[in-house]
Amino acid sequence: CACDAGYIREAVVEAIQCGGSCGCSGSLAPGGVISDGAGSYSNYDECWWIISGDNPSVTFTSFDIEPTFDNLYVEECGDAACSWGGVLELAALSGTPALATYAATGQHLRVRFTSDSSGTRSGFTASWRSELFGPCDACMAGTYKAVAGSGTCTACPSRSSSAVGSDERADCACAIGYTAASDGVACSA
Repeated sequence: CACDAGYIREAVVEAIQCGGSCGCSGSLAPGGVISDGAGSYSNYDECWWIISGDNPSVTFTSFDIEPTFDNLYVEECGDAACSWGGVLELAALSGTPALATYAATGQHLRVRFTSDSSGTRSGFTASWRSELFGPCDACMAGTYKAVAGSGTCTACPSRSSSAVGSDERADCACAIGYTAASDGVACSA
């Protein structure tokens, strides 16, 4: 969703954090792909991914792990570390389940994979998505943003100011004792 003119939003969290033996890197992107790695996964793998933001979700595009002994869990977490605030299991997967999408109603979704000491298969691949941004905030006084969508607030010219949430250059009024110059941009005495 886009902000109206006069409003901006900023990233609030890193979209994905991860760790363990599968290899990964964090990202501020609004989506991407997670997997157990190229080829068959290894014995004794322990991997995790935490997707944060508004409406995080994961959609499995391939899934084949050793039934019963190797497991993948999809969990909704109460915080970005999945350490407090409760963990709600959305799915416990093994074998070759139907491909599906899982989404959190909160702001944190964890995917956790473990394999045992014997037997491996091709593993899994999933795409993930998250709305990375918080609510739209009004541009500060002395700035404006003339277009809807992404972007930054622009500072008013020297010796002028605007109200909070200003949405056009014309909202920048010259300070007392100054008038708009003929160029319509600068304020002069």
